[in-house]
Amino acid sequence: MQSIKETKAFHAIQPKVLEEFICADCGEKVKRTELTIPIGPRKGEKIIADYDCICSKKEFAETIAKEAKERRNKLRSDKMLKHFDGHSLLNKSLISATFENYEATNNDQRSAKQIAMKYTADFNGTGNLLFSGSYGTGKSHLSVAITKALMEKGKTCVFISFPKLLTKIKDTYNNDGPTEDQLMSAMKNVDLLVIDDIGAEHKTPWTTPKLFEIIDDRAGKATIYTTNLNSKELKGWVGERNFSRVMENTDPIQLNGNDYRRKEF
Repeated sequence: MQSIKETKAFHAIQPKVLEEFICADCGEKVKRTELTIPIGPRKGEKIIADYDCICSKKEFAETIAKEAKERRNKLRSDKMLKHFDGHSLLNKSLISATFENYEATNNDQRSAKQIAMKYTADFNGTGNLLFSGSYGTGKSHLSVAITKALMEKGKTCVFISFPKLLTKIKDTYNNDGPTEDQLMSAMKNVDLLVIDDIGAEHKTPWTTPKLFEIIDDRAGKATIYTTNLNSKELKGWVGERNFSRVMENTDPIQLNGNDYRRKEF
């Protein structure tokens, strides 16, 4: 509640009418008024407001409605993103992956790290990366590092292996949780989607069209792909149409080297 002092201060500051005019849009007489905020953190700040203008009231109502819709959409999006909780979709070795602890052992890996860091620094919601190469060279590690860095900047990101994604989509057919459409919408609308390990899935007549659907939904939006397959193998595995989509606006990055996850024994 306001104190007596604050109430007196509020009434002591009278609004100042700067001008009166007829609104060209609604035809109403408008009083352009200067107000001084009497209390609170913005105390003493002067603001200008137009009174008795139907247009202003309509614009205000539209702004409130737009903000309310955006809040609802964000809550819905946040709820859906929980179904892609990072810890449940990352291997234990990737949970702590960052740029700082990526161990580049050759020029390919050092170059890939620099490209990944630049991609993160220059991120504008478009442009794709394709990390390819043998096991254990850091494709997924760098992708996770990008994801984490962008999320720290307030971007929405999903990292998921393609085999696990297919399983998650199939699970929607048999439970009361999110529908396939809801999962697809969540992947479509995030700032960055990482599809990890393409080519590791069990290939069926259903998986190839599903990959195209996911990639097609991401047209014009930032997507990162990783695969152990080379260019020729990837084209043969996913098909010409999918391969063309994957390579559209995509920088291919080849990583070679030993599997640094393996220890000598």
